[in-house]
Amino acid sequence: MDNPLTKYLEDAIAAEKSFETQLRGFAGEADRYPKAKALFLQHAEETKGQYEALTSRLKALGGSPSTLKSFMAHMFNMAPKSAQVGHSEEERTTQDLMMAYSVENAEVAMYESMSIAAEVIGDNETAILARRIQTQEKQTADKVWTEIAPAAKQAFAAVTSSDPRKQKDVIVRYLQDAEAAERNFEDALATFSETGDQEDVKSLLAAMSDKARTQHERLETRLNSLGASPSTAKSILAHFLAFTPVSAQMGHEPSEKNTQHLMIVYAAAAAEMAMYESLATVSHAAGDSQTAQLARELQSEEKQDHILAWQNLGDTAREAMHVMLK
Repeated sequence: MDNPLTKYLEDAIAAEKSFETQLRGFAGEADRYPKAKALFLQHAEETKGQYEALTSRLKALGGSPSTLKSFMAHMFNMAPKSAQVGHSEEERTTQDLMMAYSVENAEVAMYESMSIAAEVIGDNETAILARRIQTQEKQTADKVWTEIAPAAKQAFAAVTSSDPRKQKDVIVRYLQDAEAAERNFEDALATFSETGDQEDVKSLLAAMSDKARTQHERLETRLNSLGASPSTAKSILAHFLAFTPVSAQMGHEPSEKNTQHLMIVYAAAAAEMAMYESLATVSHAAGDSQTAQLARELQSEEKQDHILAWQNLGDTAREAMHVMLK
């Protein structure tokens, strides 16, 4: 069979090229937040170097970059469009940071799968490259995380400074975003749990879907207590999560479906952790301790999903590669 690593490299090249463009776009919207702007630009340059290193490795294996976009690249292309849905200009950088944190986690998972595939085949050079880039993505994810709460707090102050009565409106909007995201995540997880070859992974995803249902129910209850209701408009994460069931299958073998699903869950759980970080921050700033407490509870549950996805990703990727090599 053709070297399956060329497909992994093609996917990563397309993803990095797309993300470089998005990072530069995020930087262009972050004039109010110099630290975030500098972070976006710094990682855009780093991403360019990653793209070049991956391309060089692909050519060494006799391949060339594909014109087809990987499922990761499709996910990344959603970010600049969906990040602006329903939010003010002051809040854009907060949304961009949330998406960047999710994307960094998606790439950490992507390079985990690539390195494992390379190790199974015995391609140490590709495995080392994947681990090196993965380390860079982890470091950037940590830097992005530290900027989410300050950006959310600064945006909240900017939006509400002229009229404190807007505080409730902002919190309601965040709650509506979260509720819409959890509803879409429930559906995506349910779809994932019905496909793939690995029954233990499918059971795990089904349990996560059940958890997501309780989460959006609790968010709806909190919305109702504030005199509001769920929004029919899709939030940034709802757009992202509604897209994933289709994109997860692009260009991959049936044996790889569960690996792709876990990569998406890892990224989506990270996005929701960031979402609840923002919600907790603005709720605390507004003195809404009840919403802040709910946000922290849900964030803790998303962290559990994040950990479970990671714990299962390695073995799932390894098993899929062995099946492909038979």
